[in-house]
This record gives sequence, structure tokens and C-alpha cells, in this order.
Amino acid sequence: MYHDSRDLTGFVDGTANPAPSDAPAVACIAAGEPGAGGCHVMTQRWVHDLASFGELGVPDQERVIGRTKLDSVALPSESRPADSHITRAEIHDAAGEERPIYRRSTPYGTAAEQGLFFLAFSAERDRFDAMLAQMYGTDGGGIRDRLLDFSMPVTGSYYFAPSAEALSGLGA
Repeated sequence: MYHDSRDLTGFVDGTANPAPSDAPAVACIAAGEPGAGGCHVMTQRWVHDLASFGELGVPDQERVIGRTKLDSVALPSESRPADSHITRAEIHDAAGEERPIYRRSTPYGTAAEQGLFFLAFSAERDRFDAMLAQMYGTDGGGIRDRLLDFSMPVTGSYYFAPSAEALSGLGA
């Protein structure tokens, strides 16, 4: 991991992850459901335009992300821009409850390219669809995640990861 889970932008990535004790309930399909114990996985490789992002002052960078840079505290919801990354990446159900995902990422870089390898895990694949629709402004609200002005996904895939029990049940 880079520093204390920071991306090359200088912001902590994954601050809103569920606690380790809650992560299995977020990431793994519940017992009794089809695919129980498995999880849906989304992978992405993002390329950053660090030069353009770095041209912003820290207060503007914080408005892009929706968190403070130094200590990774969410900006107050009443002053957080509607196009901030955390506003666009958080999804909620009809009752207003957050539908979390579990995420892990690691920054990478060469002399020519810098970015982030991103993995997300969820008990429900549609959480990824809803998150991406909000980020790209295709969810009906028309607001696009401002982070997309500085970072672009260049690859991405969905996978299903069966449980260890399901895999061992496939036979010898």
C-alpha cells in the first residue's frame, strides 16, 4: 500500500469501507440465496491526470473528492458539491439507506502513466451498476462525478467469485 492507503492524488482511498467485521455481509451473498458465500467483483484500472489535478489548490481538490485531504474527513453534506466523488459514488436504496460496497485499491505509476488499480466486492452486482450510473450522470440526475475530469477508467470487468465451498463441490 502507498503511505496510509492514499492514492497518488494524496487522498485516502477506501475511507468509507465497512468495518472488517461487517465486510463479509456487504461483500458476500447471504446463506440461502443463489451463489451463497460468493461475491460479485468489479475490477478497473484508472489513469490519472495528476498534473491537472495538482494545478488545483487543496480546497478545490477537496471539493472534487468530497473529503479533506489531510485527515480524510467527509465534507459536511450541506457544503459538499453535488458532483463530488463521494457524493456520486455513494448509492442509497429507496428508504435512503446506503448500499455499501467493499473496495480495495492500489496506486501504480511509471514515468509515463500513473493511476489506480481498483477492486470492489458486493453481495449484489446491481450496486456497481447504480454507482457507475451516478458517477457518469446516466442515473437520471445528469450530474457527473467531477473526479472524471482528472481520472479515467481504461479497463474494467465484472466477475463472480464463488465460495470456497462451491468450488470444492465441483469434484475432484
